[in-house]
Amino acid sequence: MNKRLAALSLAALSIVLGGVVVSCNSDNDSGYYDIDTGYTPETMYSSTAVTAFNLKADSKVLANLDSVFFTIDLEGQRIFNADSMPLGTDVRKLVPVIGTDGSSKIMVNYTDTLGVAQEIEYNSTTPDTICFTEPVKVTVTSLNETYSRSYTITVNVHKQQPDSLCWGDVAYSKLPTIASAKDAVTVEKAGMTYCYSTNGTSYQRAYTTAPATVAAGWTTEAVTFGFTPQLSTMTATDGDFYVLADNGNLWHSADGLSWQSTGQTWTWIYGGYEARVVGVASDGAGAYKHVTYPQPQGYVSRDLSADFPVGGTSPMLTFTSQWSMASQGIIAGGHAADGTLSSAVWGYDGQQWSKFSDMADGAALDKMVLFPYFTFRTNTTNWTVTEQSTIFAMGGRDAAGTLSRIVYVSRDLGVNWHKADSLMQMPEQLESFAGARAIVSPTILHARSANLGWNPVRLPAIPAWYQLDGAYGSRAVAPVTEWECPYIYIYGGEDTSGNLRDIVLRGVINRLTYKPIQ
Repeated sequence: MNKRLAALSLAALSIVLGGVVVSCNSDNDSGYYDIDTGYTPETMYSSTAVTAFNLKADSKVLANLDSVFFTIDLEGQRIFNADSMPLGTDVRKLVPVIGTDGSSKIMVNYTDTLGVAQEIEYNSTTPDTICFTEPVKVTVTSLNETYSRSYTITVNVHKQQPDSLCWGDVAYSKLPTIASAKDAVTVEKAGMTYCYSTNGTSYQRAYTTAPATVAAGWTTEAVTFGFTPQLSTMTATDGDFYVLADNGNLWHSADGLSWQSTGQTWTWIYGGYEARVVGVASDGAGAYKHVTYPQPQGYVSRDLSADFPVGGTSPMLTFTSQWSMASQGIIAGGHAADGTLSSAVWGYDGQQWSKFSDMADGAALDKMVLFPYFTFRTNTTNWTVTEQSTIFAMGGRDAAGTLSRIVYVSRDLGVNWHKADSLMQMPEQLESFAGARAIVSPTILHARSANLGWNPVRLPAIPAWYQLDGAYGSRAVAPVTEWECPYIYIYGGEDTSGNLRDIVLRGVINRLTYKPIQ
């Protein structure tokens, strides 16, 4: 074997086994590396890389603390847990476990609990506890002590309960209605939000592509229907706009301005399903049938069951899922033909209806609103967080005429429902509603977001048991200037007296407002 090749192979084997080969070549003392030794500036510099990082197990601090996942960003020289640990986690005395490819030493600089700067040398055999209330600096020195590289370690802990529905990022603004409006409805179509309103004699339509824009920023135009519409039935499908006239005639429009009669008479519109609209019609003799327009080939109208609502349902929410090739639509609440309020949630697959379940605690409500959103599930084995698609239901009026303040959620596409956690319920400072419309829209947030004309509502602080005790815990930041956040916009509806609520309310889950870590 060639002597040079033998020396290189031996050096490589030594590195793999964690050993060190020391060259006697005096040139190495001046920083020169001969290939015979197997060491080059590149291999020396690589020994400054942090190859592993975690925290030592300590059940008194947090269950499975050693499984919290940390990202090692070698290029940015940062180490952090992207999924913050639970609110209140004490990070003042944690033991880091740091792995490298054979560095000569690791120095740790941190600020202790008294605010005094400290520097210690990391000992992998008997590591010291470190205070992580502030970012910690770790400097790794290469085997030959020629190179070093520093890292900033940040242990992220939530500063507030992350999964609460925060109605008080709170924001409200005026509904973009006609002057002296008595009725209004808001629908979304092809990325545009439309608000139709009337003062009893004239009609107006306002529209925008940016729901975060306050009323003054919407474009307005007059609308001439040629009939008296029931604005509460207004629906937008993938095809046309639809609305019922005061005599029940079903009208449609491609642009929402010029309207034509369909020749059909309905009693209620459940909502849009793809390019058609779905509703109910009466035969005039007390019987009701499921109807749709336009009718697909082979469509057969079926009678409603006695417990199926004939009006007052939530607008239909449609979505797709991995379990079905067809779109799924759901409605909740409403009233049956005899006036009895319903607590049922019904599903529609484009062909037929089926009863999914009843709302939690049998809540029977008229004019609720459904909207798709998110909640988050934390895996307490490794403290990673998974986003869950969740359907929310709120608002509505009970049999006594009282507006409901309870928020309900379903994490299985409307099949099962339960009351949302306490922090997702409506704060007392906000009035409830019935017959509102909800639209979830991505809103661009900025590192220093302005209110943009929205009026904040002062809400009570998050309860003490959800808050952080002391100043420890941090949220890593980077030069991110803007990011998308899905805000919930709730338009109009009725107040306790049945009058128009001339406002737009918006809310968001706290976690989604956090500045992303990069």
